[in-house]
Amino acid sequence: MTNILSIGFEYKGIFYKALARLKELGVKKEYHITVMNGELEKLLYGDHVLIESNGQLLLAHSISPGKDIADLIKAIATALGAYLKKGFVF
Repeated sequence: MTNILSIGFEYKGIFYKALARLKELGVKKEYHITVMNGELEKLLYGDHVLIESNGQLLLAHSISPGKDIADLIKAIATALGAYLKKGFVF
């Protein structure tokens, strides 16, 4: 069974939707993000995995993305974090 949820987020004043697919690897949780917008999905390409660590969502790799990508990731992580804090379960 695949655990997927739909989240809404705002980026540059426009509301978008994304899918977050949960992968549990032992105690580690990864969220693989797919944005439901072709241009934003291209922008996010390669930076689409967030890891839950100590209650925070972090980018899976340590390379610093450009400002547009960082803003997009922040918008998605904020929306996903708010969803998870409400106690929703996959």
